[in-house]
Amino acid sequence: MIRQFIGYQSPKIKSLKLLYSLVRKLGPIKVSTLTEMTGYKHTTCVRLLDELVQEGLIYDSGLGVSSGGRRPAMYVINPTAFYLIGVEITNLFTTVLLLDLKLTIVESKKLKMSNVSTGEYTLNFVTKSVRELLDQNKINKDQLLGIGIGVLDPIDQEKGVMIKSGSFLADGWDDLNIVRHLEKANHCPVFLNNGTNLAALAEYRLNFSKENENIVFVSSDMGIRCGIIQQGKLISNKNEMDDAFGHMIIDIHGKLCSCGSYGCLQAYSSLPAIREEVIKRVKRGEITSLMGELNDVENISYHQILEALEKEDPLCLEVIKEAANYFGMGLTNLIYIVRPDIVICGGTLVPKPLFFDVACETAQGRLKNYPNSPVQIIKSSTAYNIVAQGAGCIVFDHFTEETM
Repeated sequence: MIRQFIGYQSPKIKSLKLLYSLVRKLGPIKVSTLTEMTGYKHTTCVRLLDELVQEGLIYDSGLGVSSGGRRPAMYVINPTAFYLIGVEITNLFTTVLLLDLKLTIVESKKLKMSNVSTGEYTLNFVTKSVRELLDQNKINKDQLLGIGIGVLDPIDQEKGVMIKSGSFLADGWDDLNIVRHLEKANHCPVFLNNGTNLAALAEYRLNFSKENENIVFVSSDMGIRCGIIQQGKLISNKNEMDDAFGHMIIDIHGKLCSCGSYGCLQAYSSLPAIREEVIKRVKRGEITSLMGELNDVENISYHQILEALEKEDPLCLEVIKEAANYFGMGLTNLIYIVRPDIVICGGTLVPKPLFFDVACETAQGRLKNYPNSPVQIIKSSTAYNIVAQGAGCIVFDHFTEETM
């Protein structure tokens, strides 16, 4: 029935879609609450809910509390009625998740990107992973609603391509129609969107939708980006300005940024900036375990730096501490402008030693001037998978989002 929620809809299907959307967002939820929200008669609402139950889309959670009579039904969606595939593609990793309808990760596949990871090679890995994930979990292909893709490079959403793909080690990404390629290979709908927006959407839906309507998701990775949820709605980044946070000026006399300006946050706290600083310090003669792995300091890779951080290499920790301090400054500026209830920090650097703790301490210290406007700064719940979970979310939204 979910597939009937797309395209032309009869009045009955529209009503079923609205009820399902409300149960999805607010469940466990009582019939009386749904009748109040929709304006439907009680008997009509019960009949439509029974039809959704018969279709296997919702069920009574058993969480209703009796006030003396019969226990009221409390409806929730059936998370295993259908499944979603969420994918994140970056120049470091490609992650493929099999998700149920509550965005819970059933199983995952991951590809470490290298100089052989061309566009076609990577998309073939995605298709192979989809097939394996479904087979290994004994899920019929008809239960797959679609595939969502999140990328951090600028995209042309209408054409389904990345506009700039120079960050990848391998070729074959320019003008590659990701959507068309995967739709043809997998015979299901495919959706492409900005990764940071998807991360914000997933965090909101998974953790905050019932308590907070204003959140910001920030990511420090190859670039520095943010996604914003205000009054429960994702704020679209028009004109591909999702990386504008990274080009916030924090020192007008600072380092030259790739954008041509001086002192951008990107020039201090992104992975490329961290790599550049590590190389510079090694050339000055500072000691690091990285030098035991290669002959030419210019060949230090992002993966090697991240692994050295996990091993608490002193030089890399010092560079990360400095980068995190600048990130905390930029974070404070963003909070002053957007005024969110919660800031969620994600991306490759956040789970690594020092980065989150130092950035959070710096930001909270600078926010002490506003003690009556507390802002929570927290780590992403699933820092390495949140973009792919958001990618699965846009597939589900495509079929079920409805407004009254």
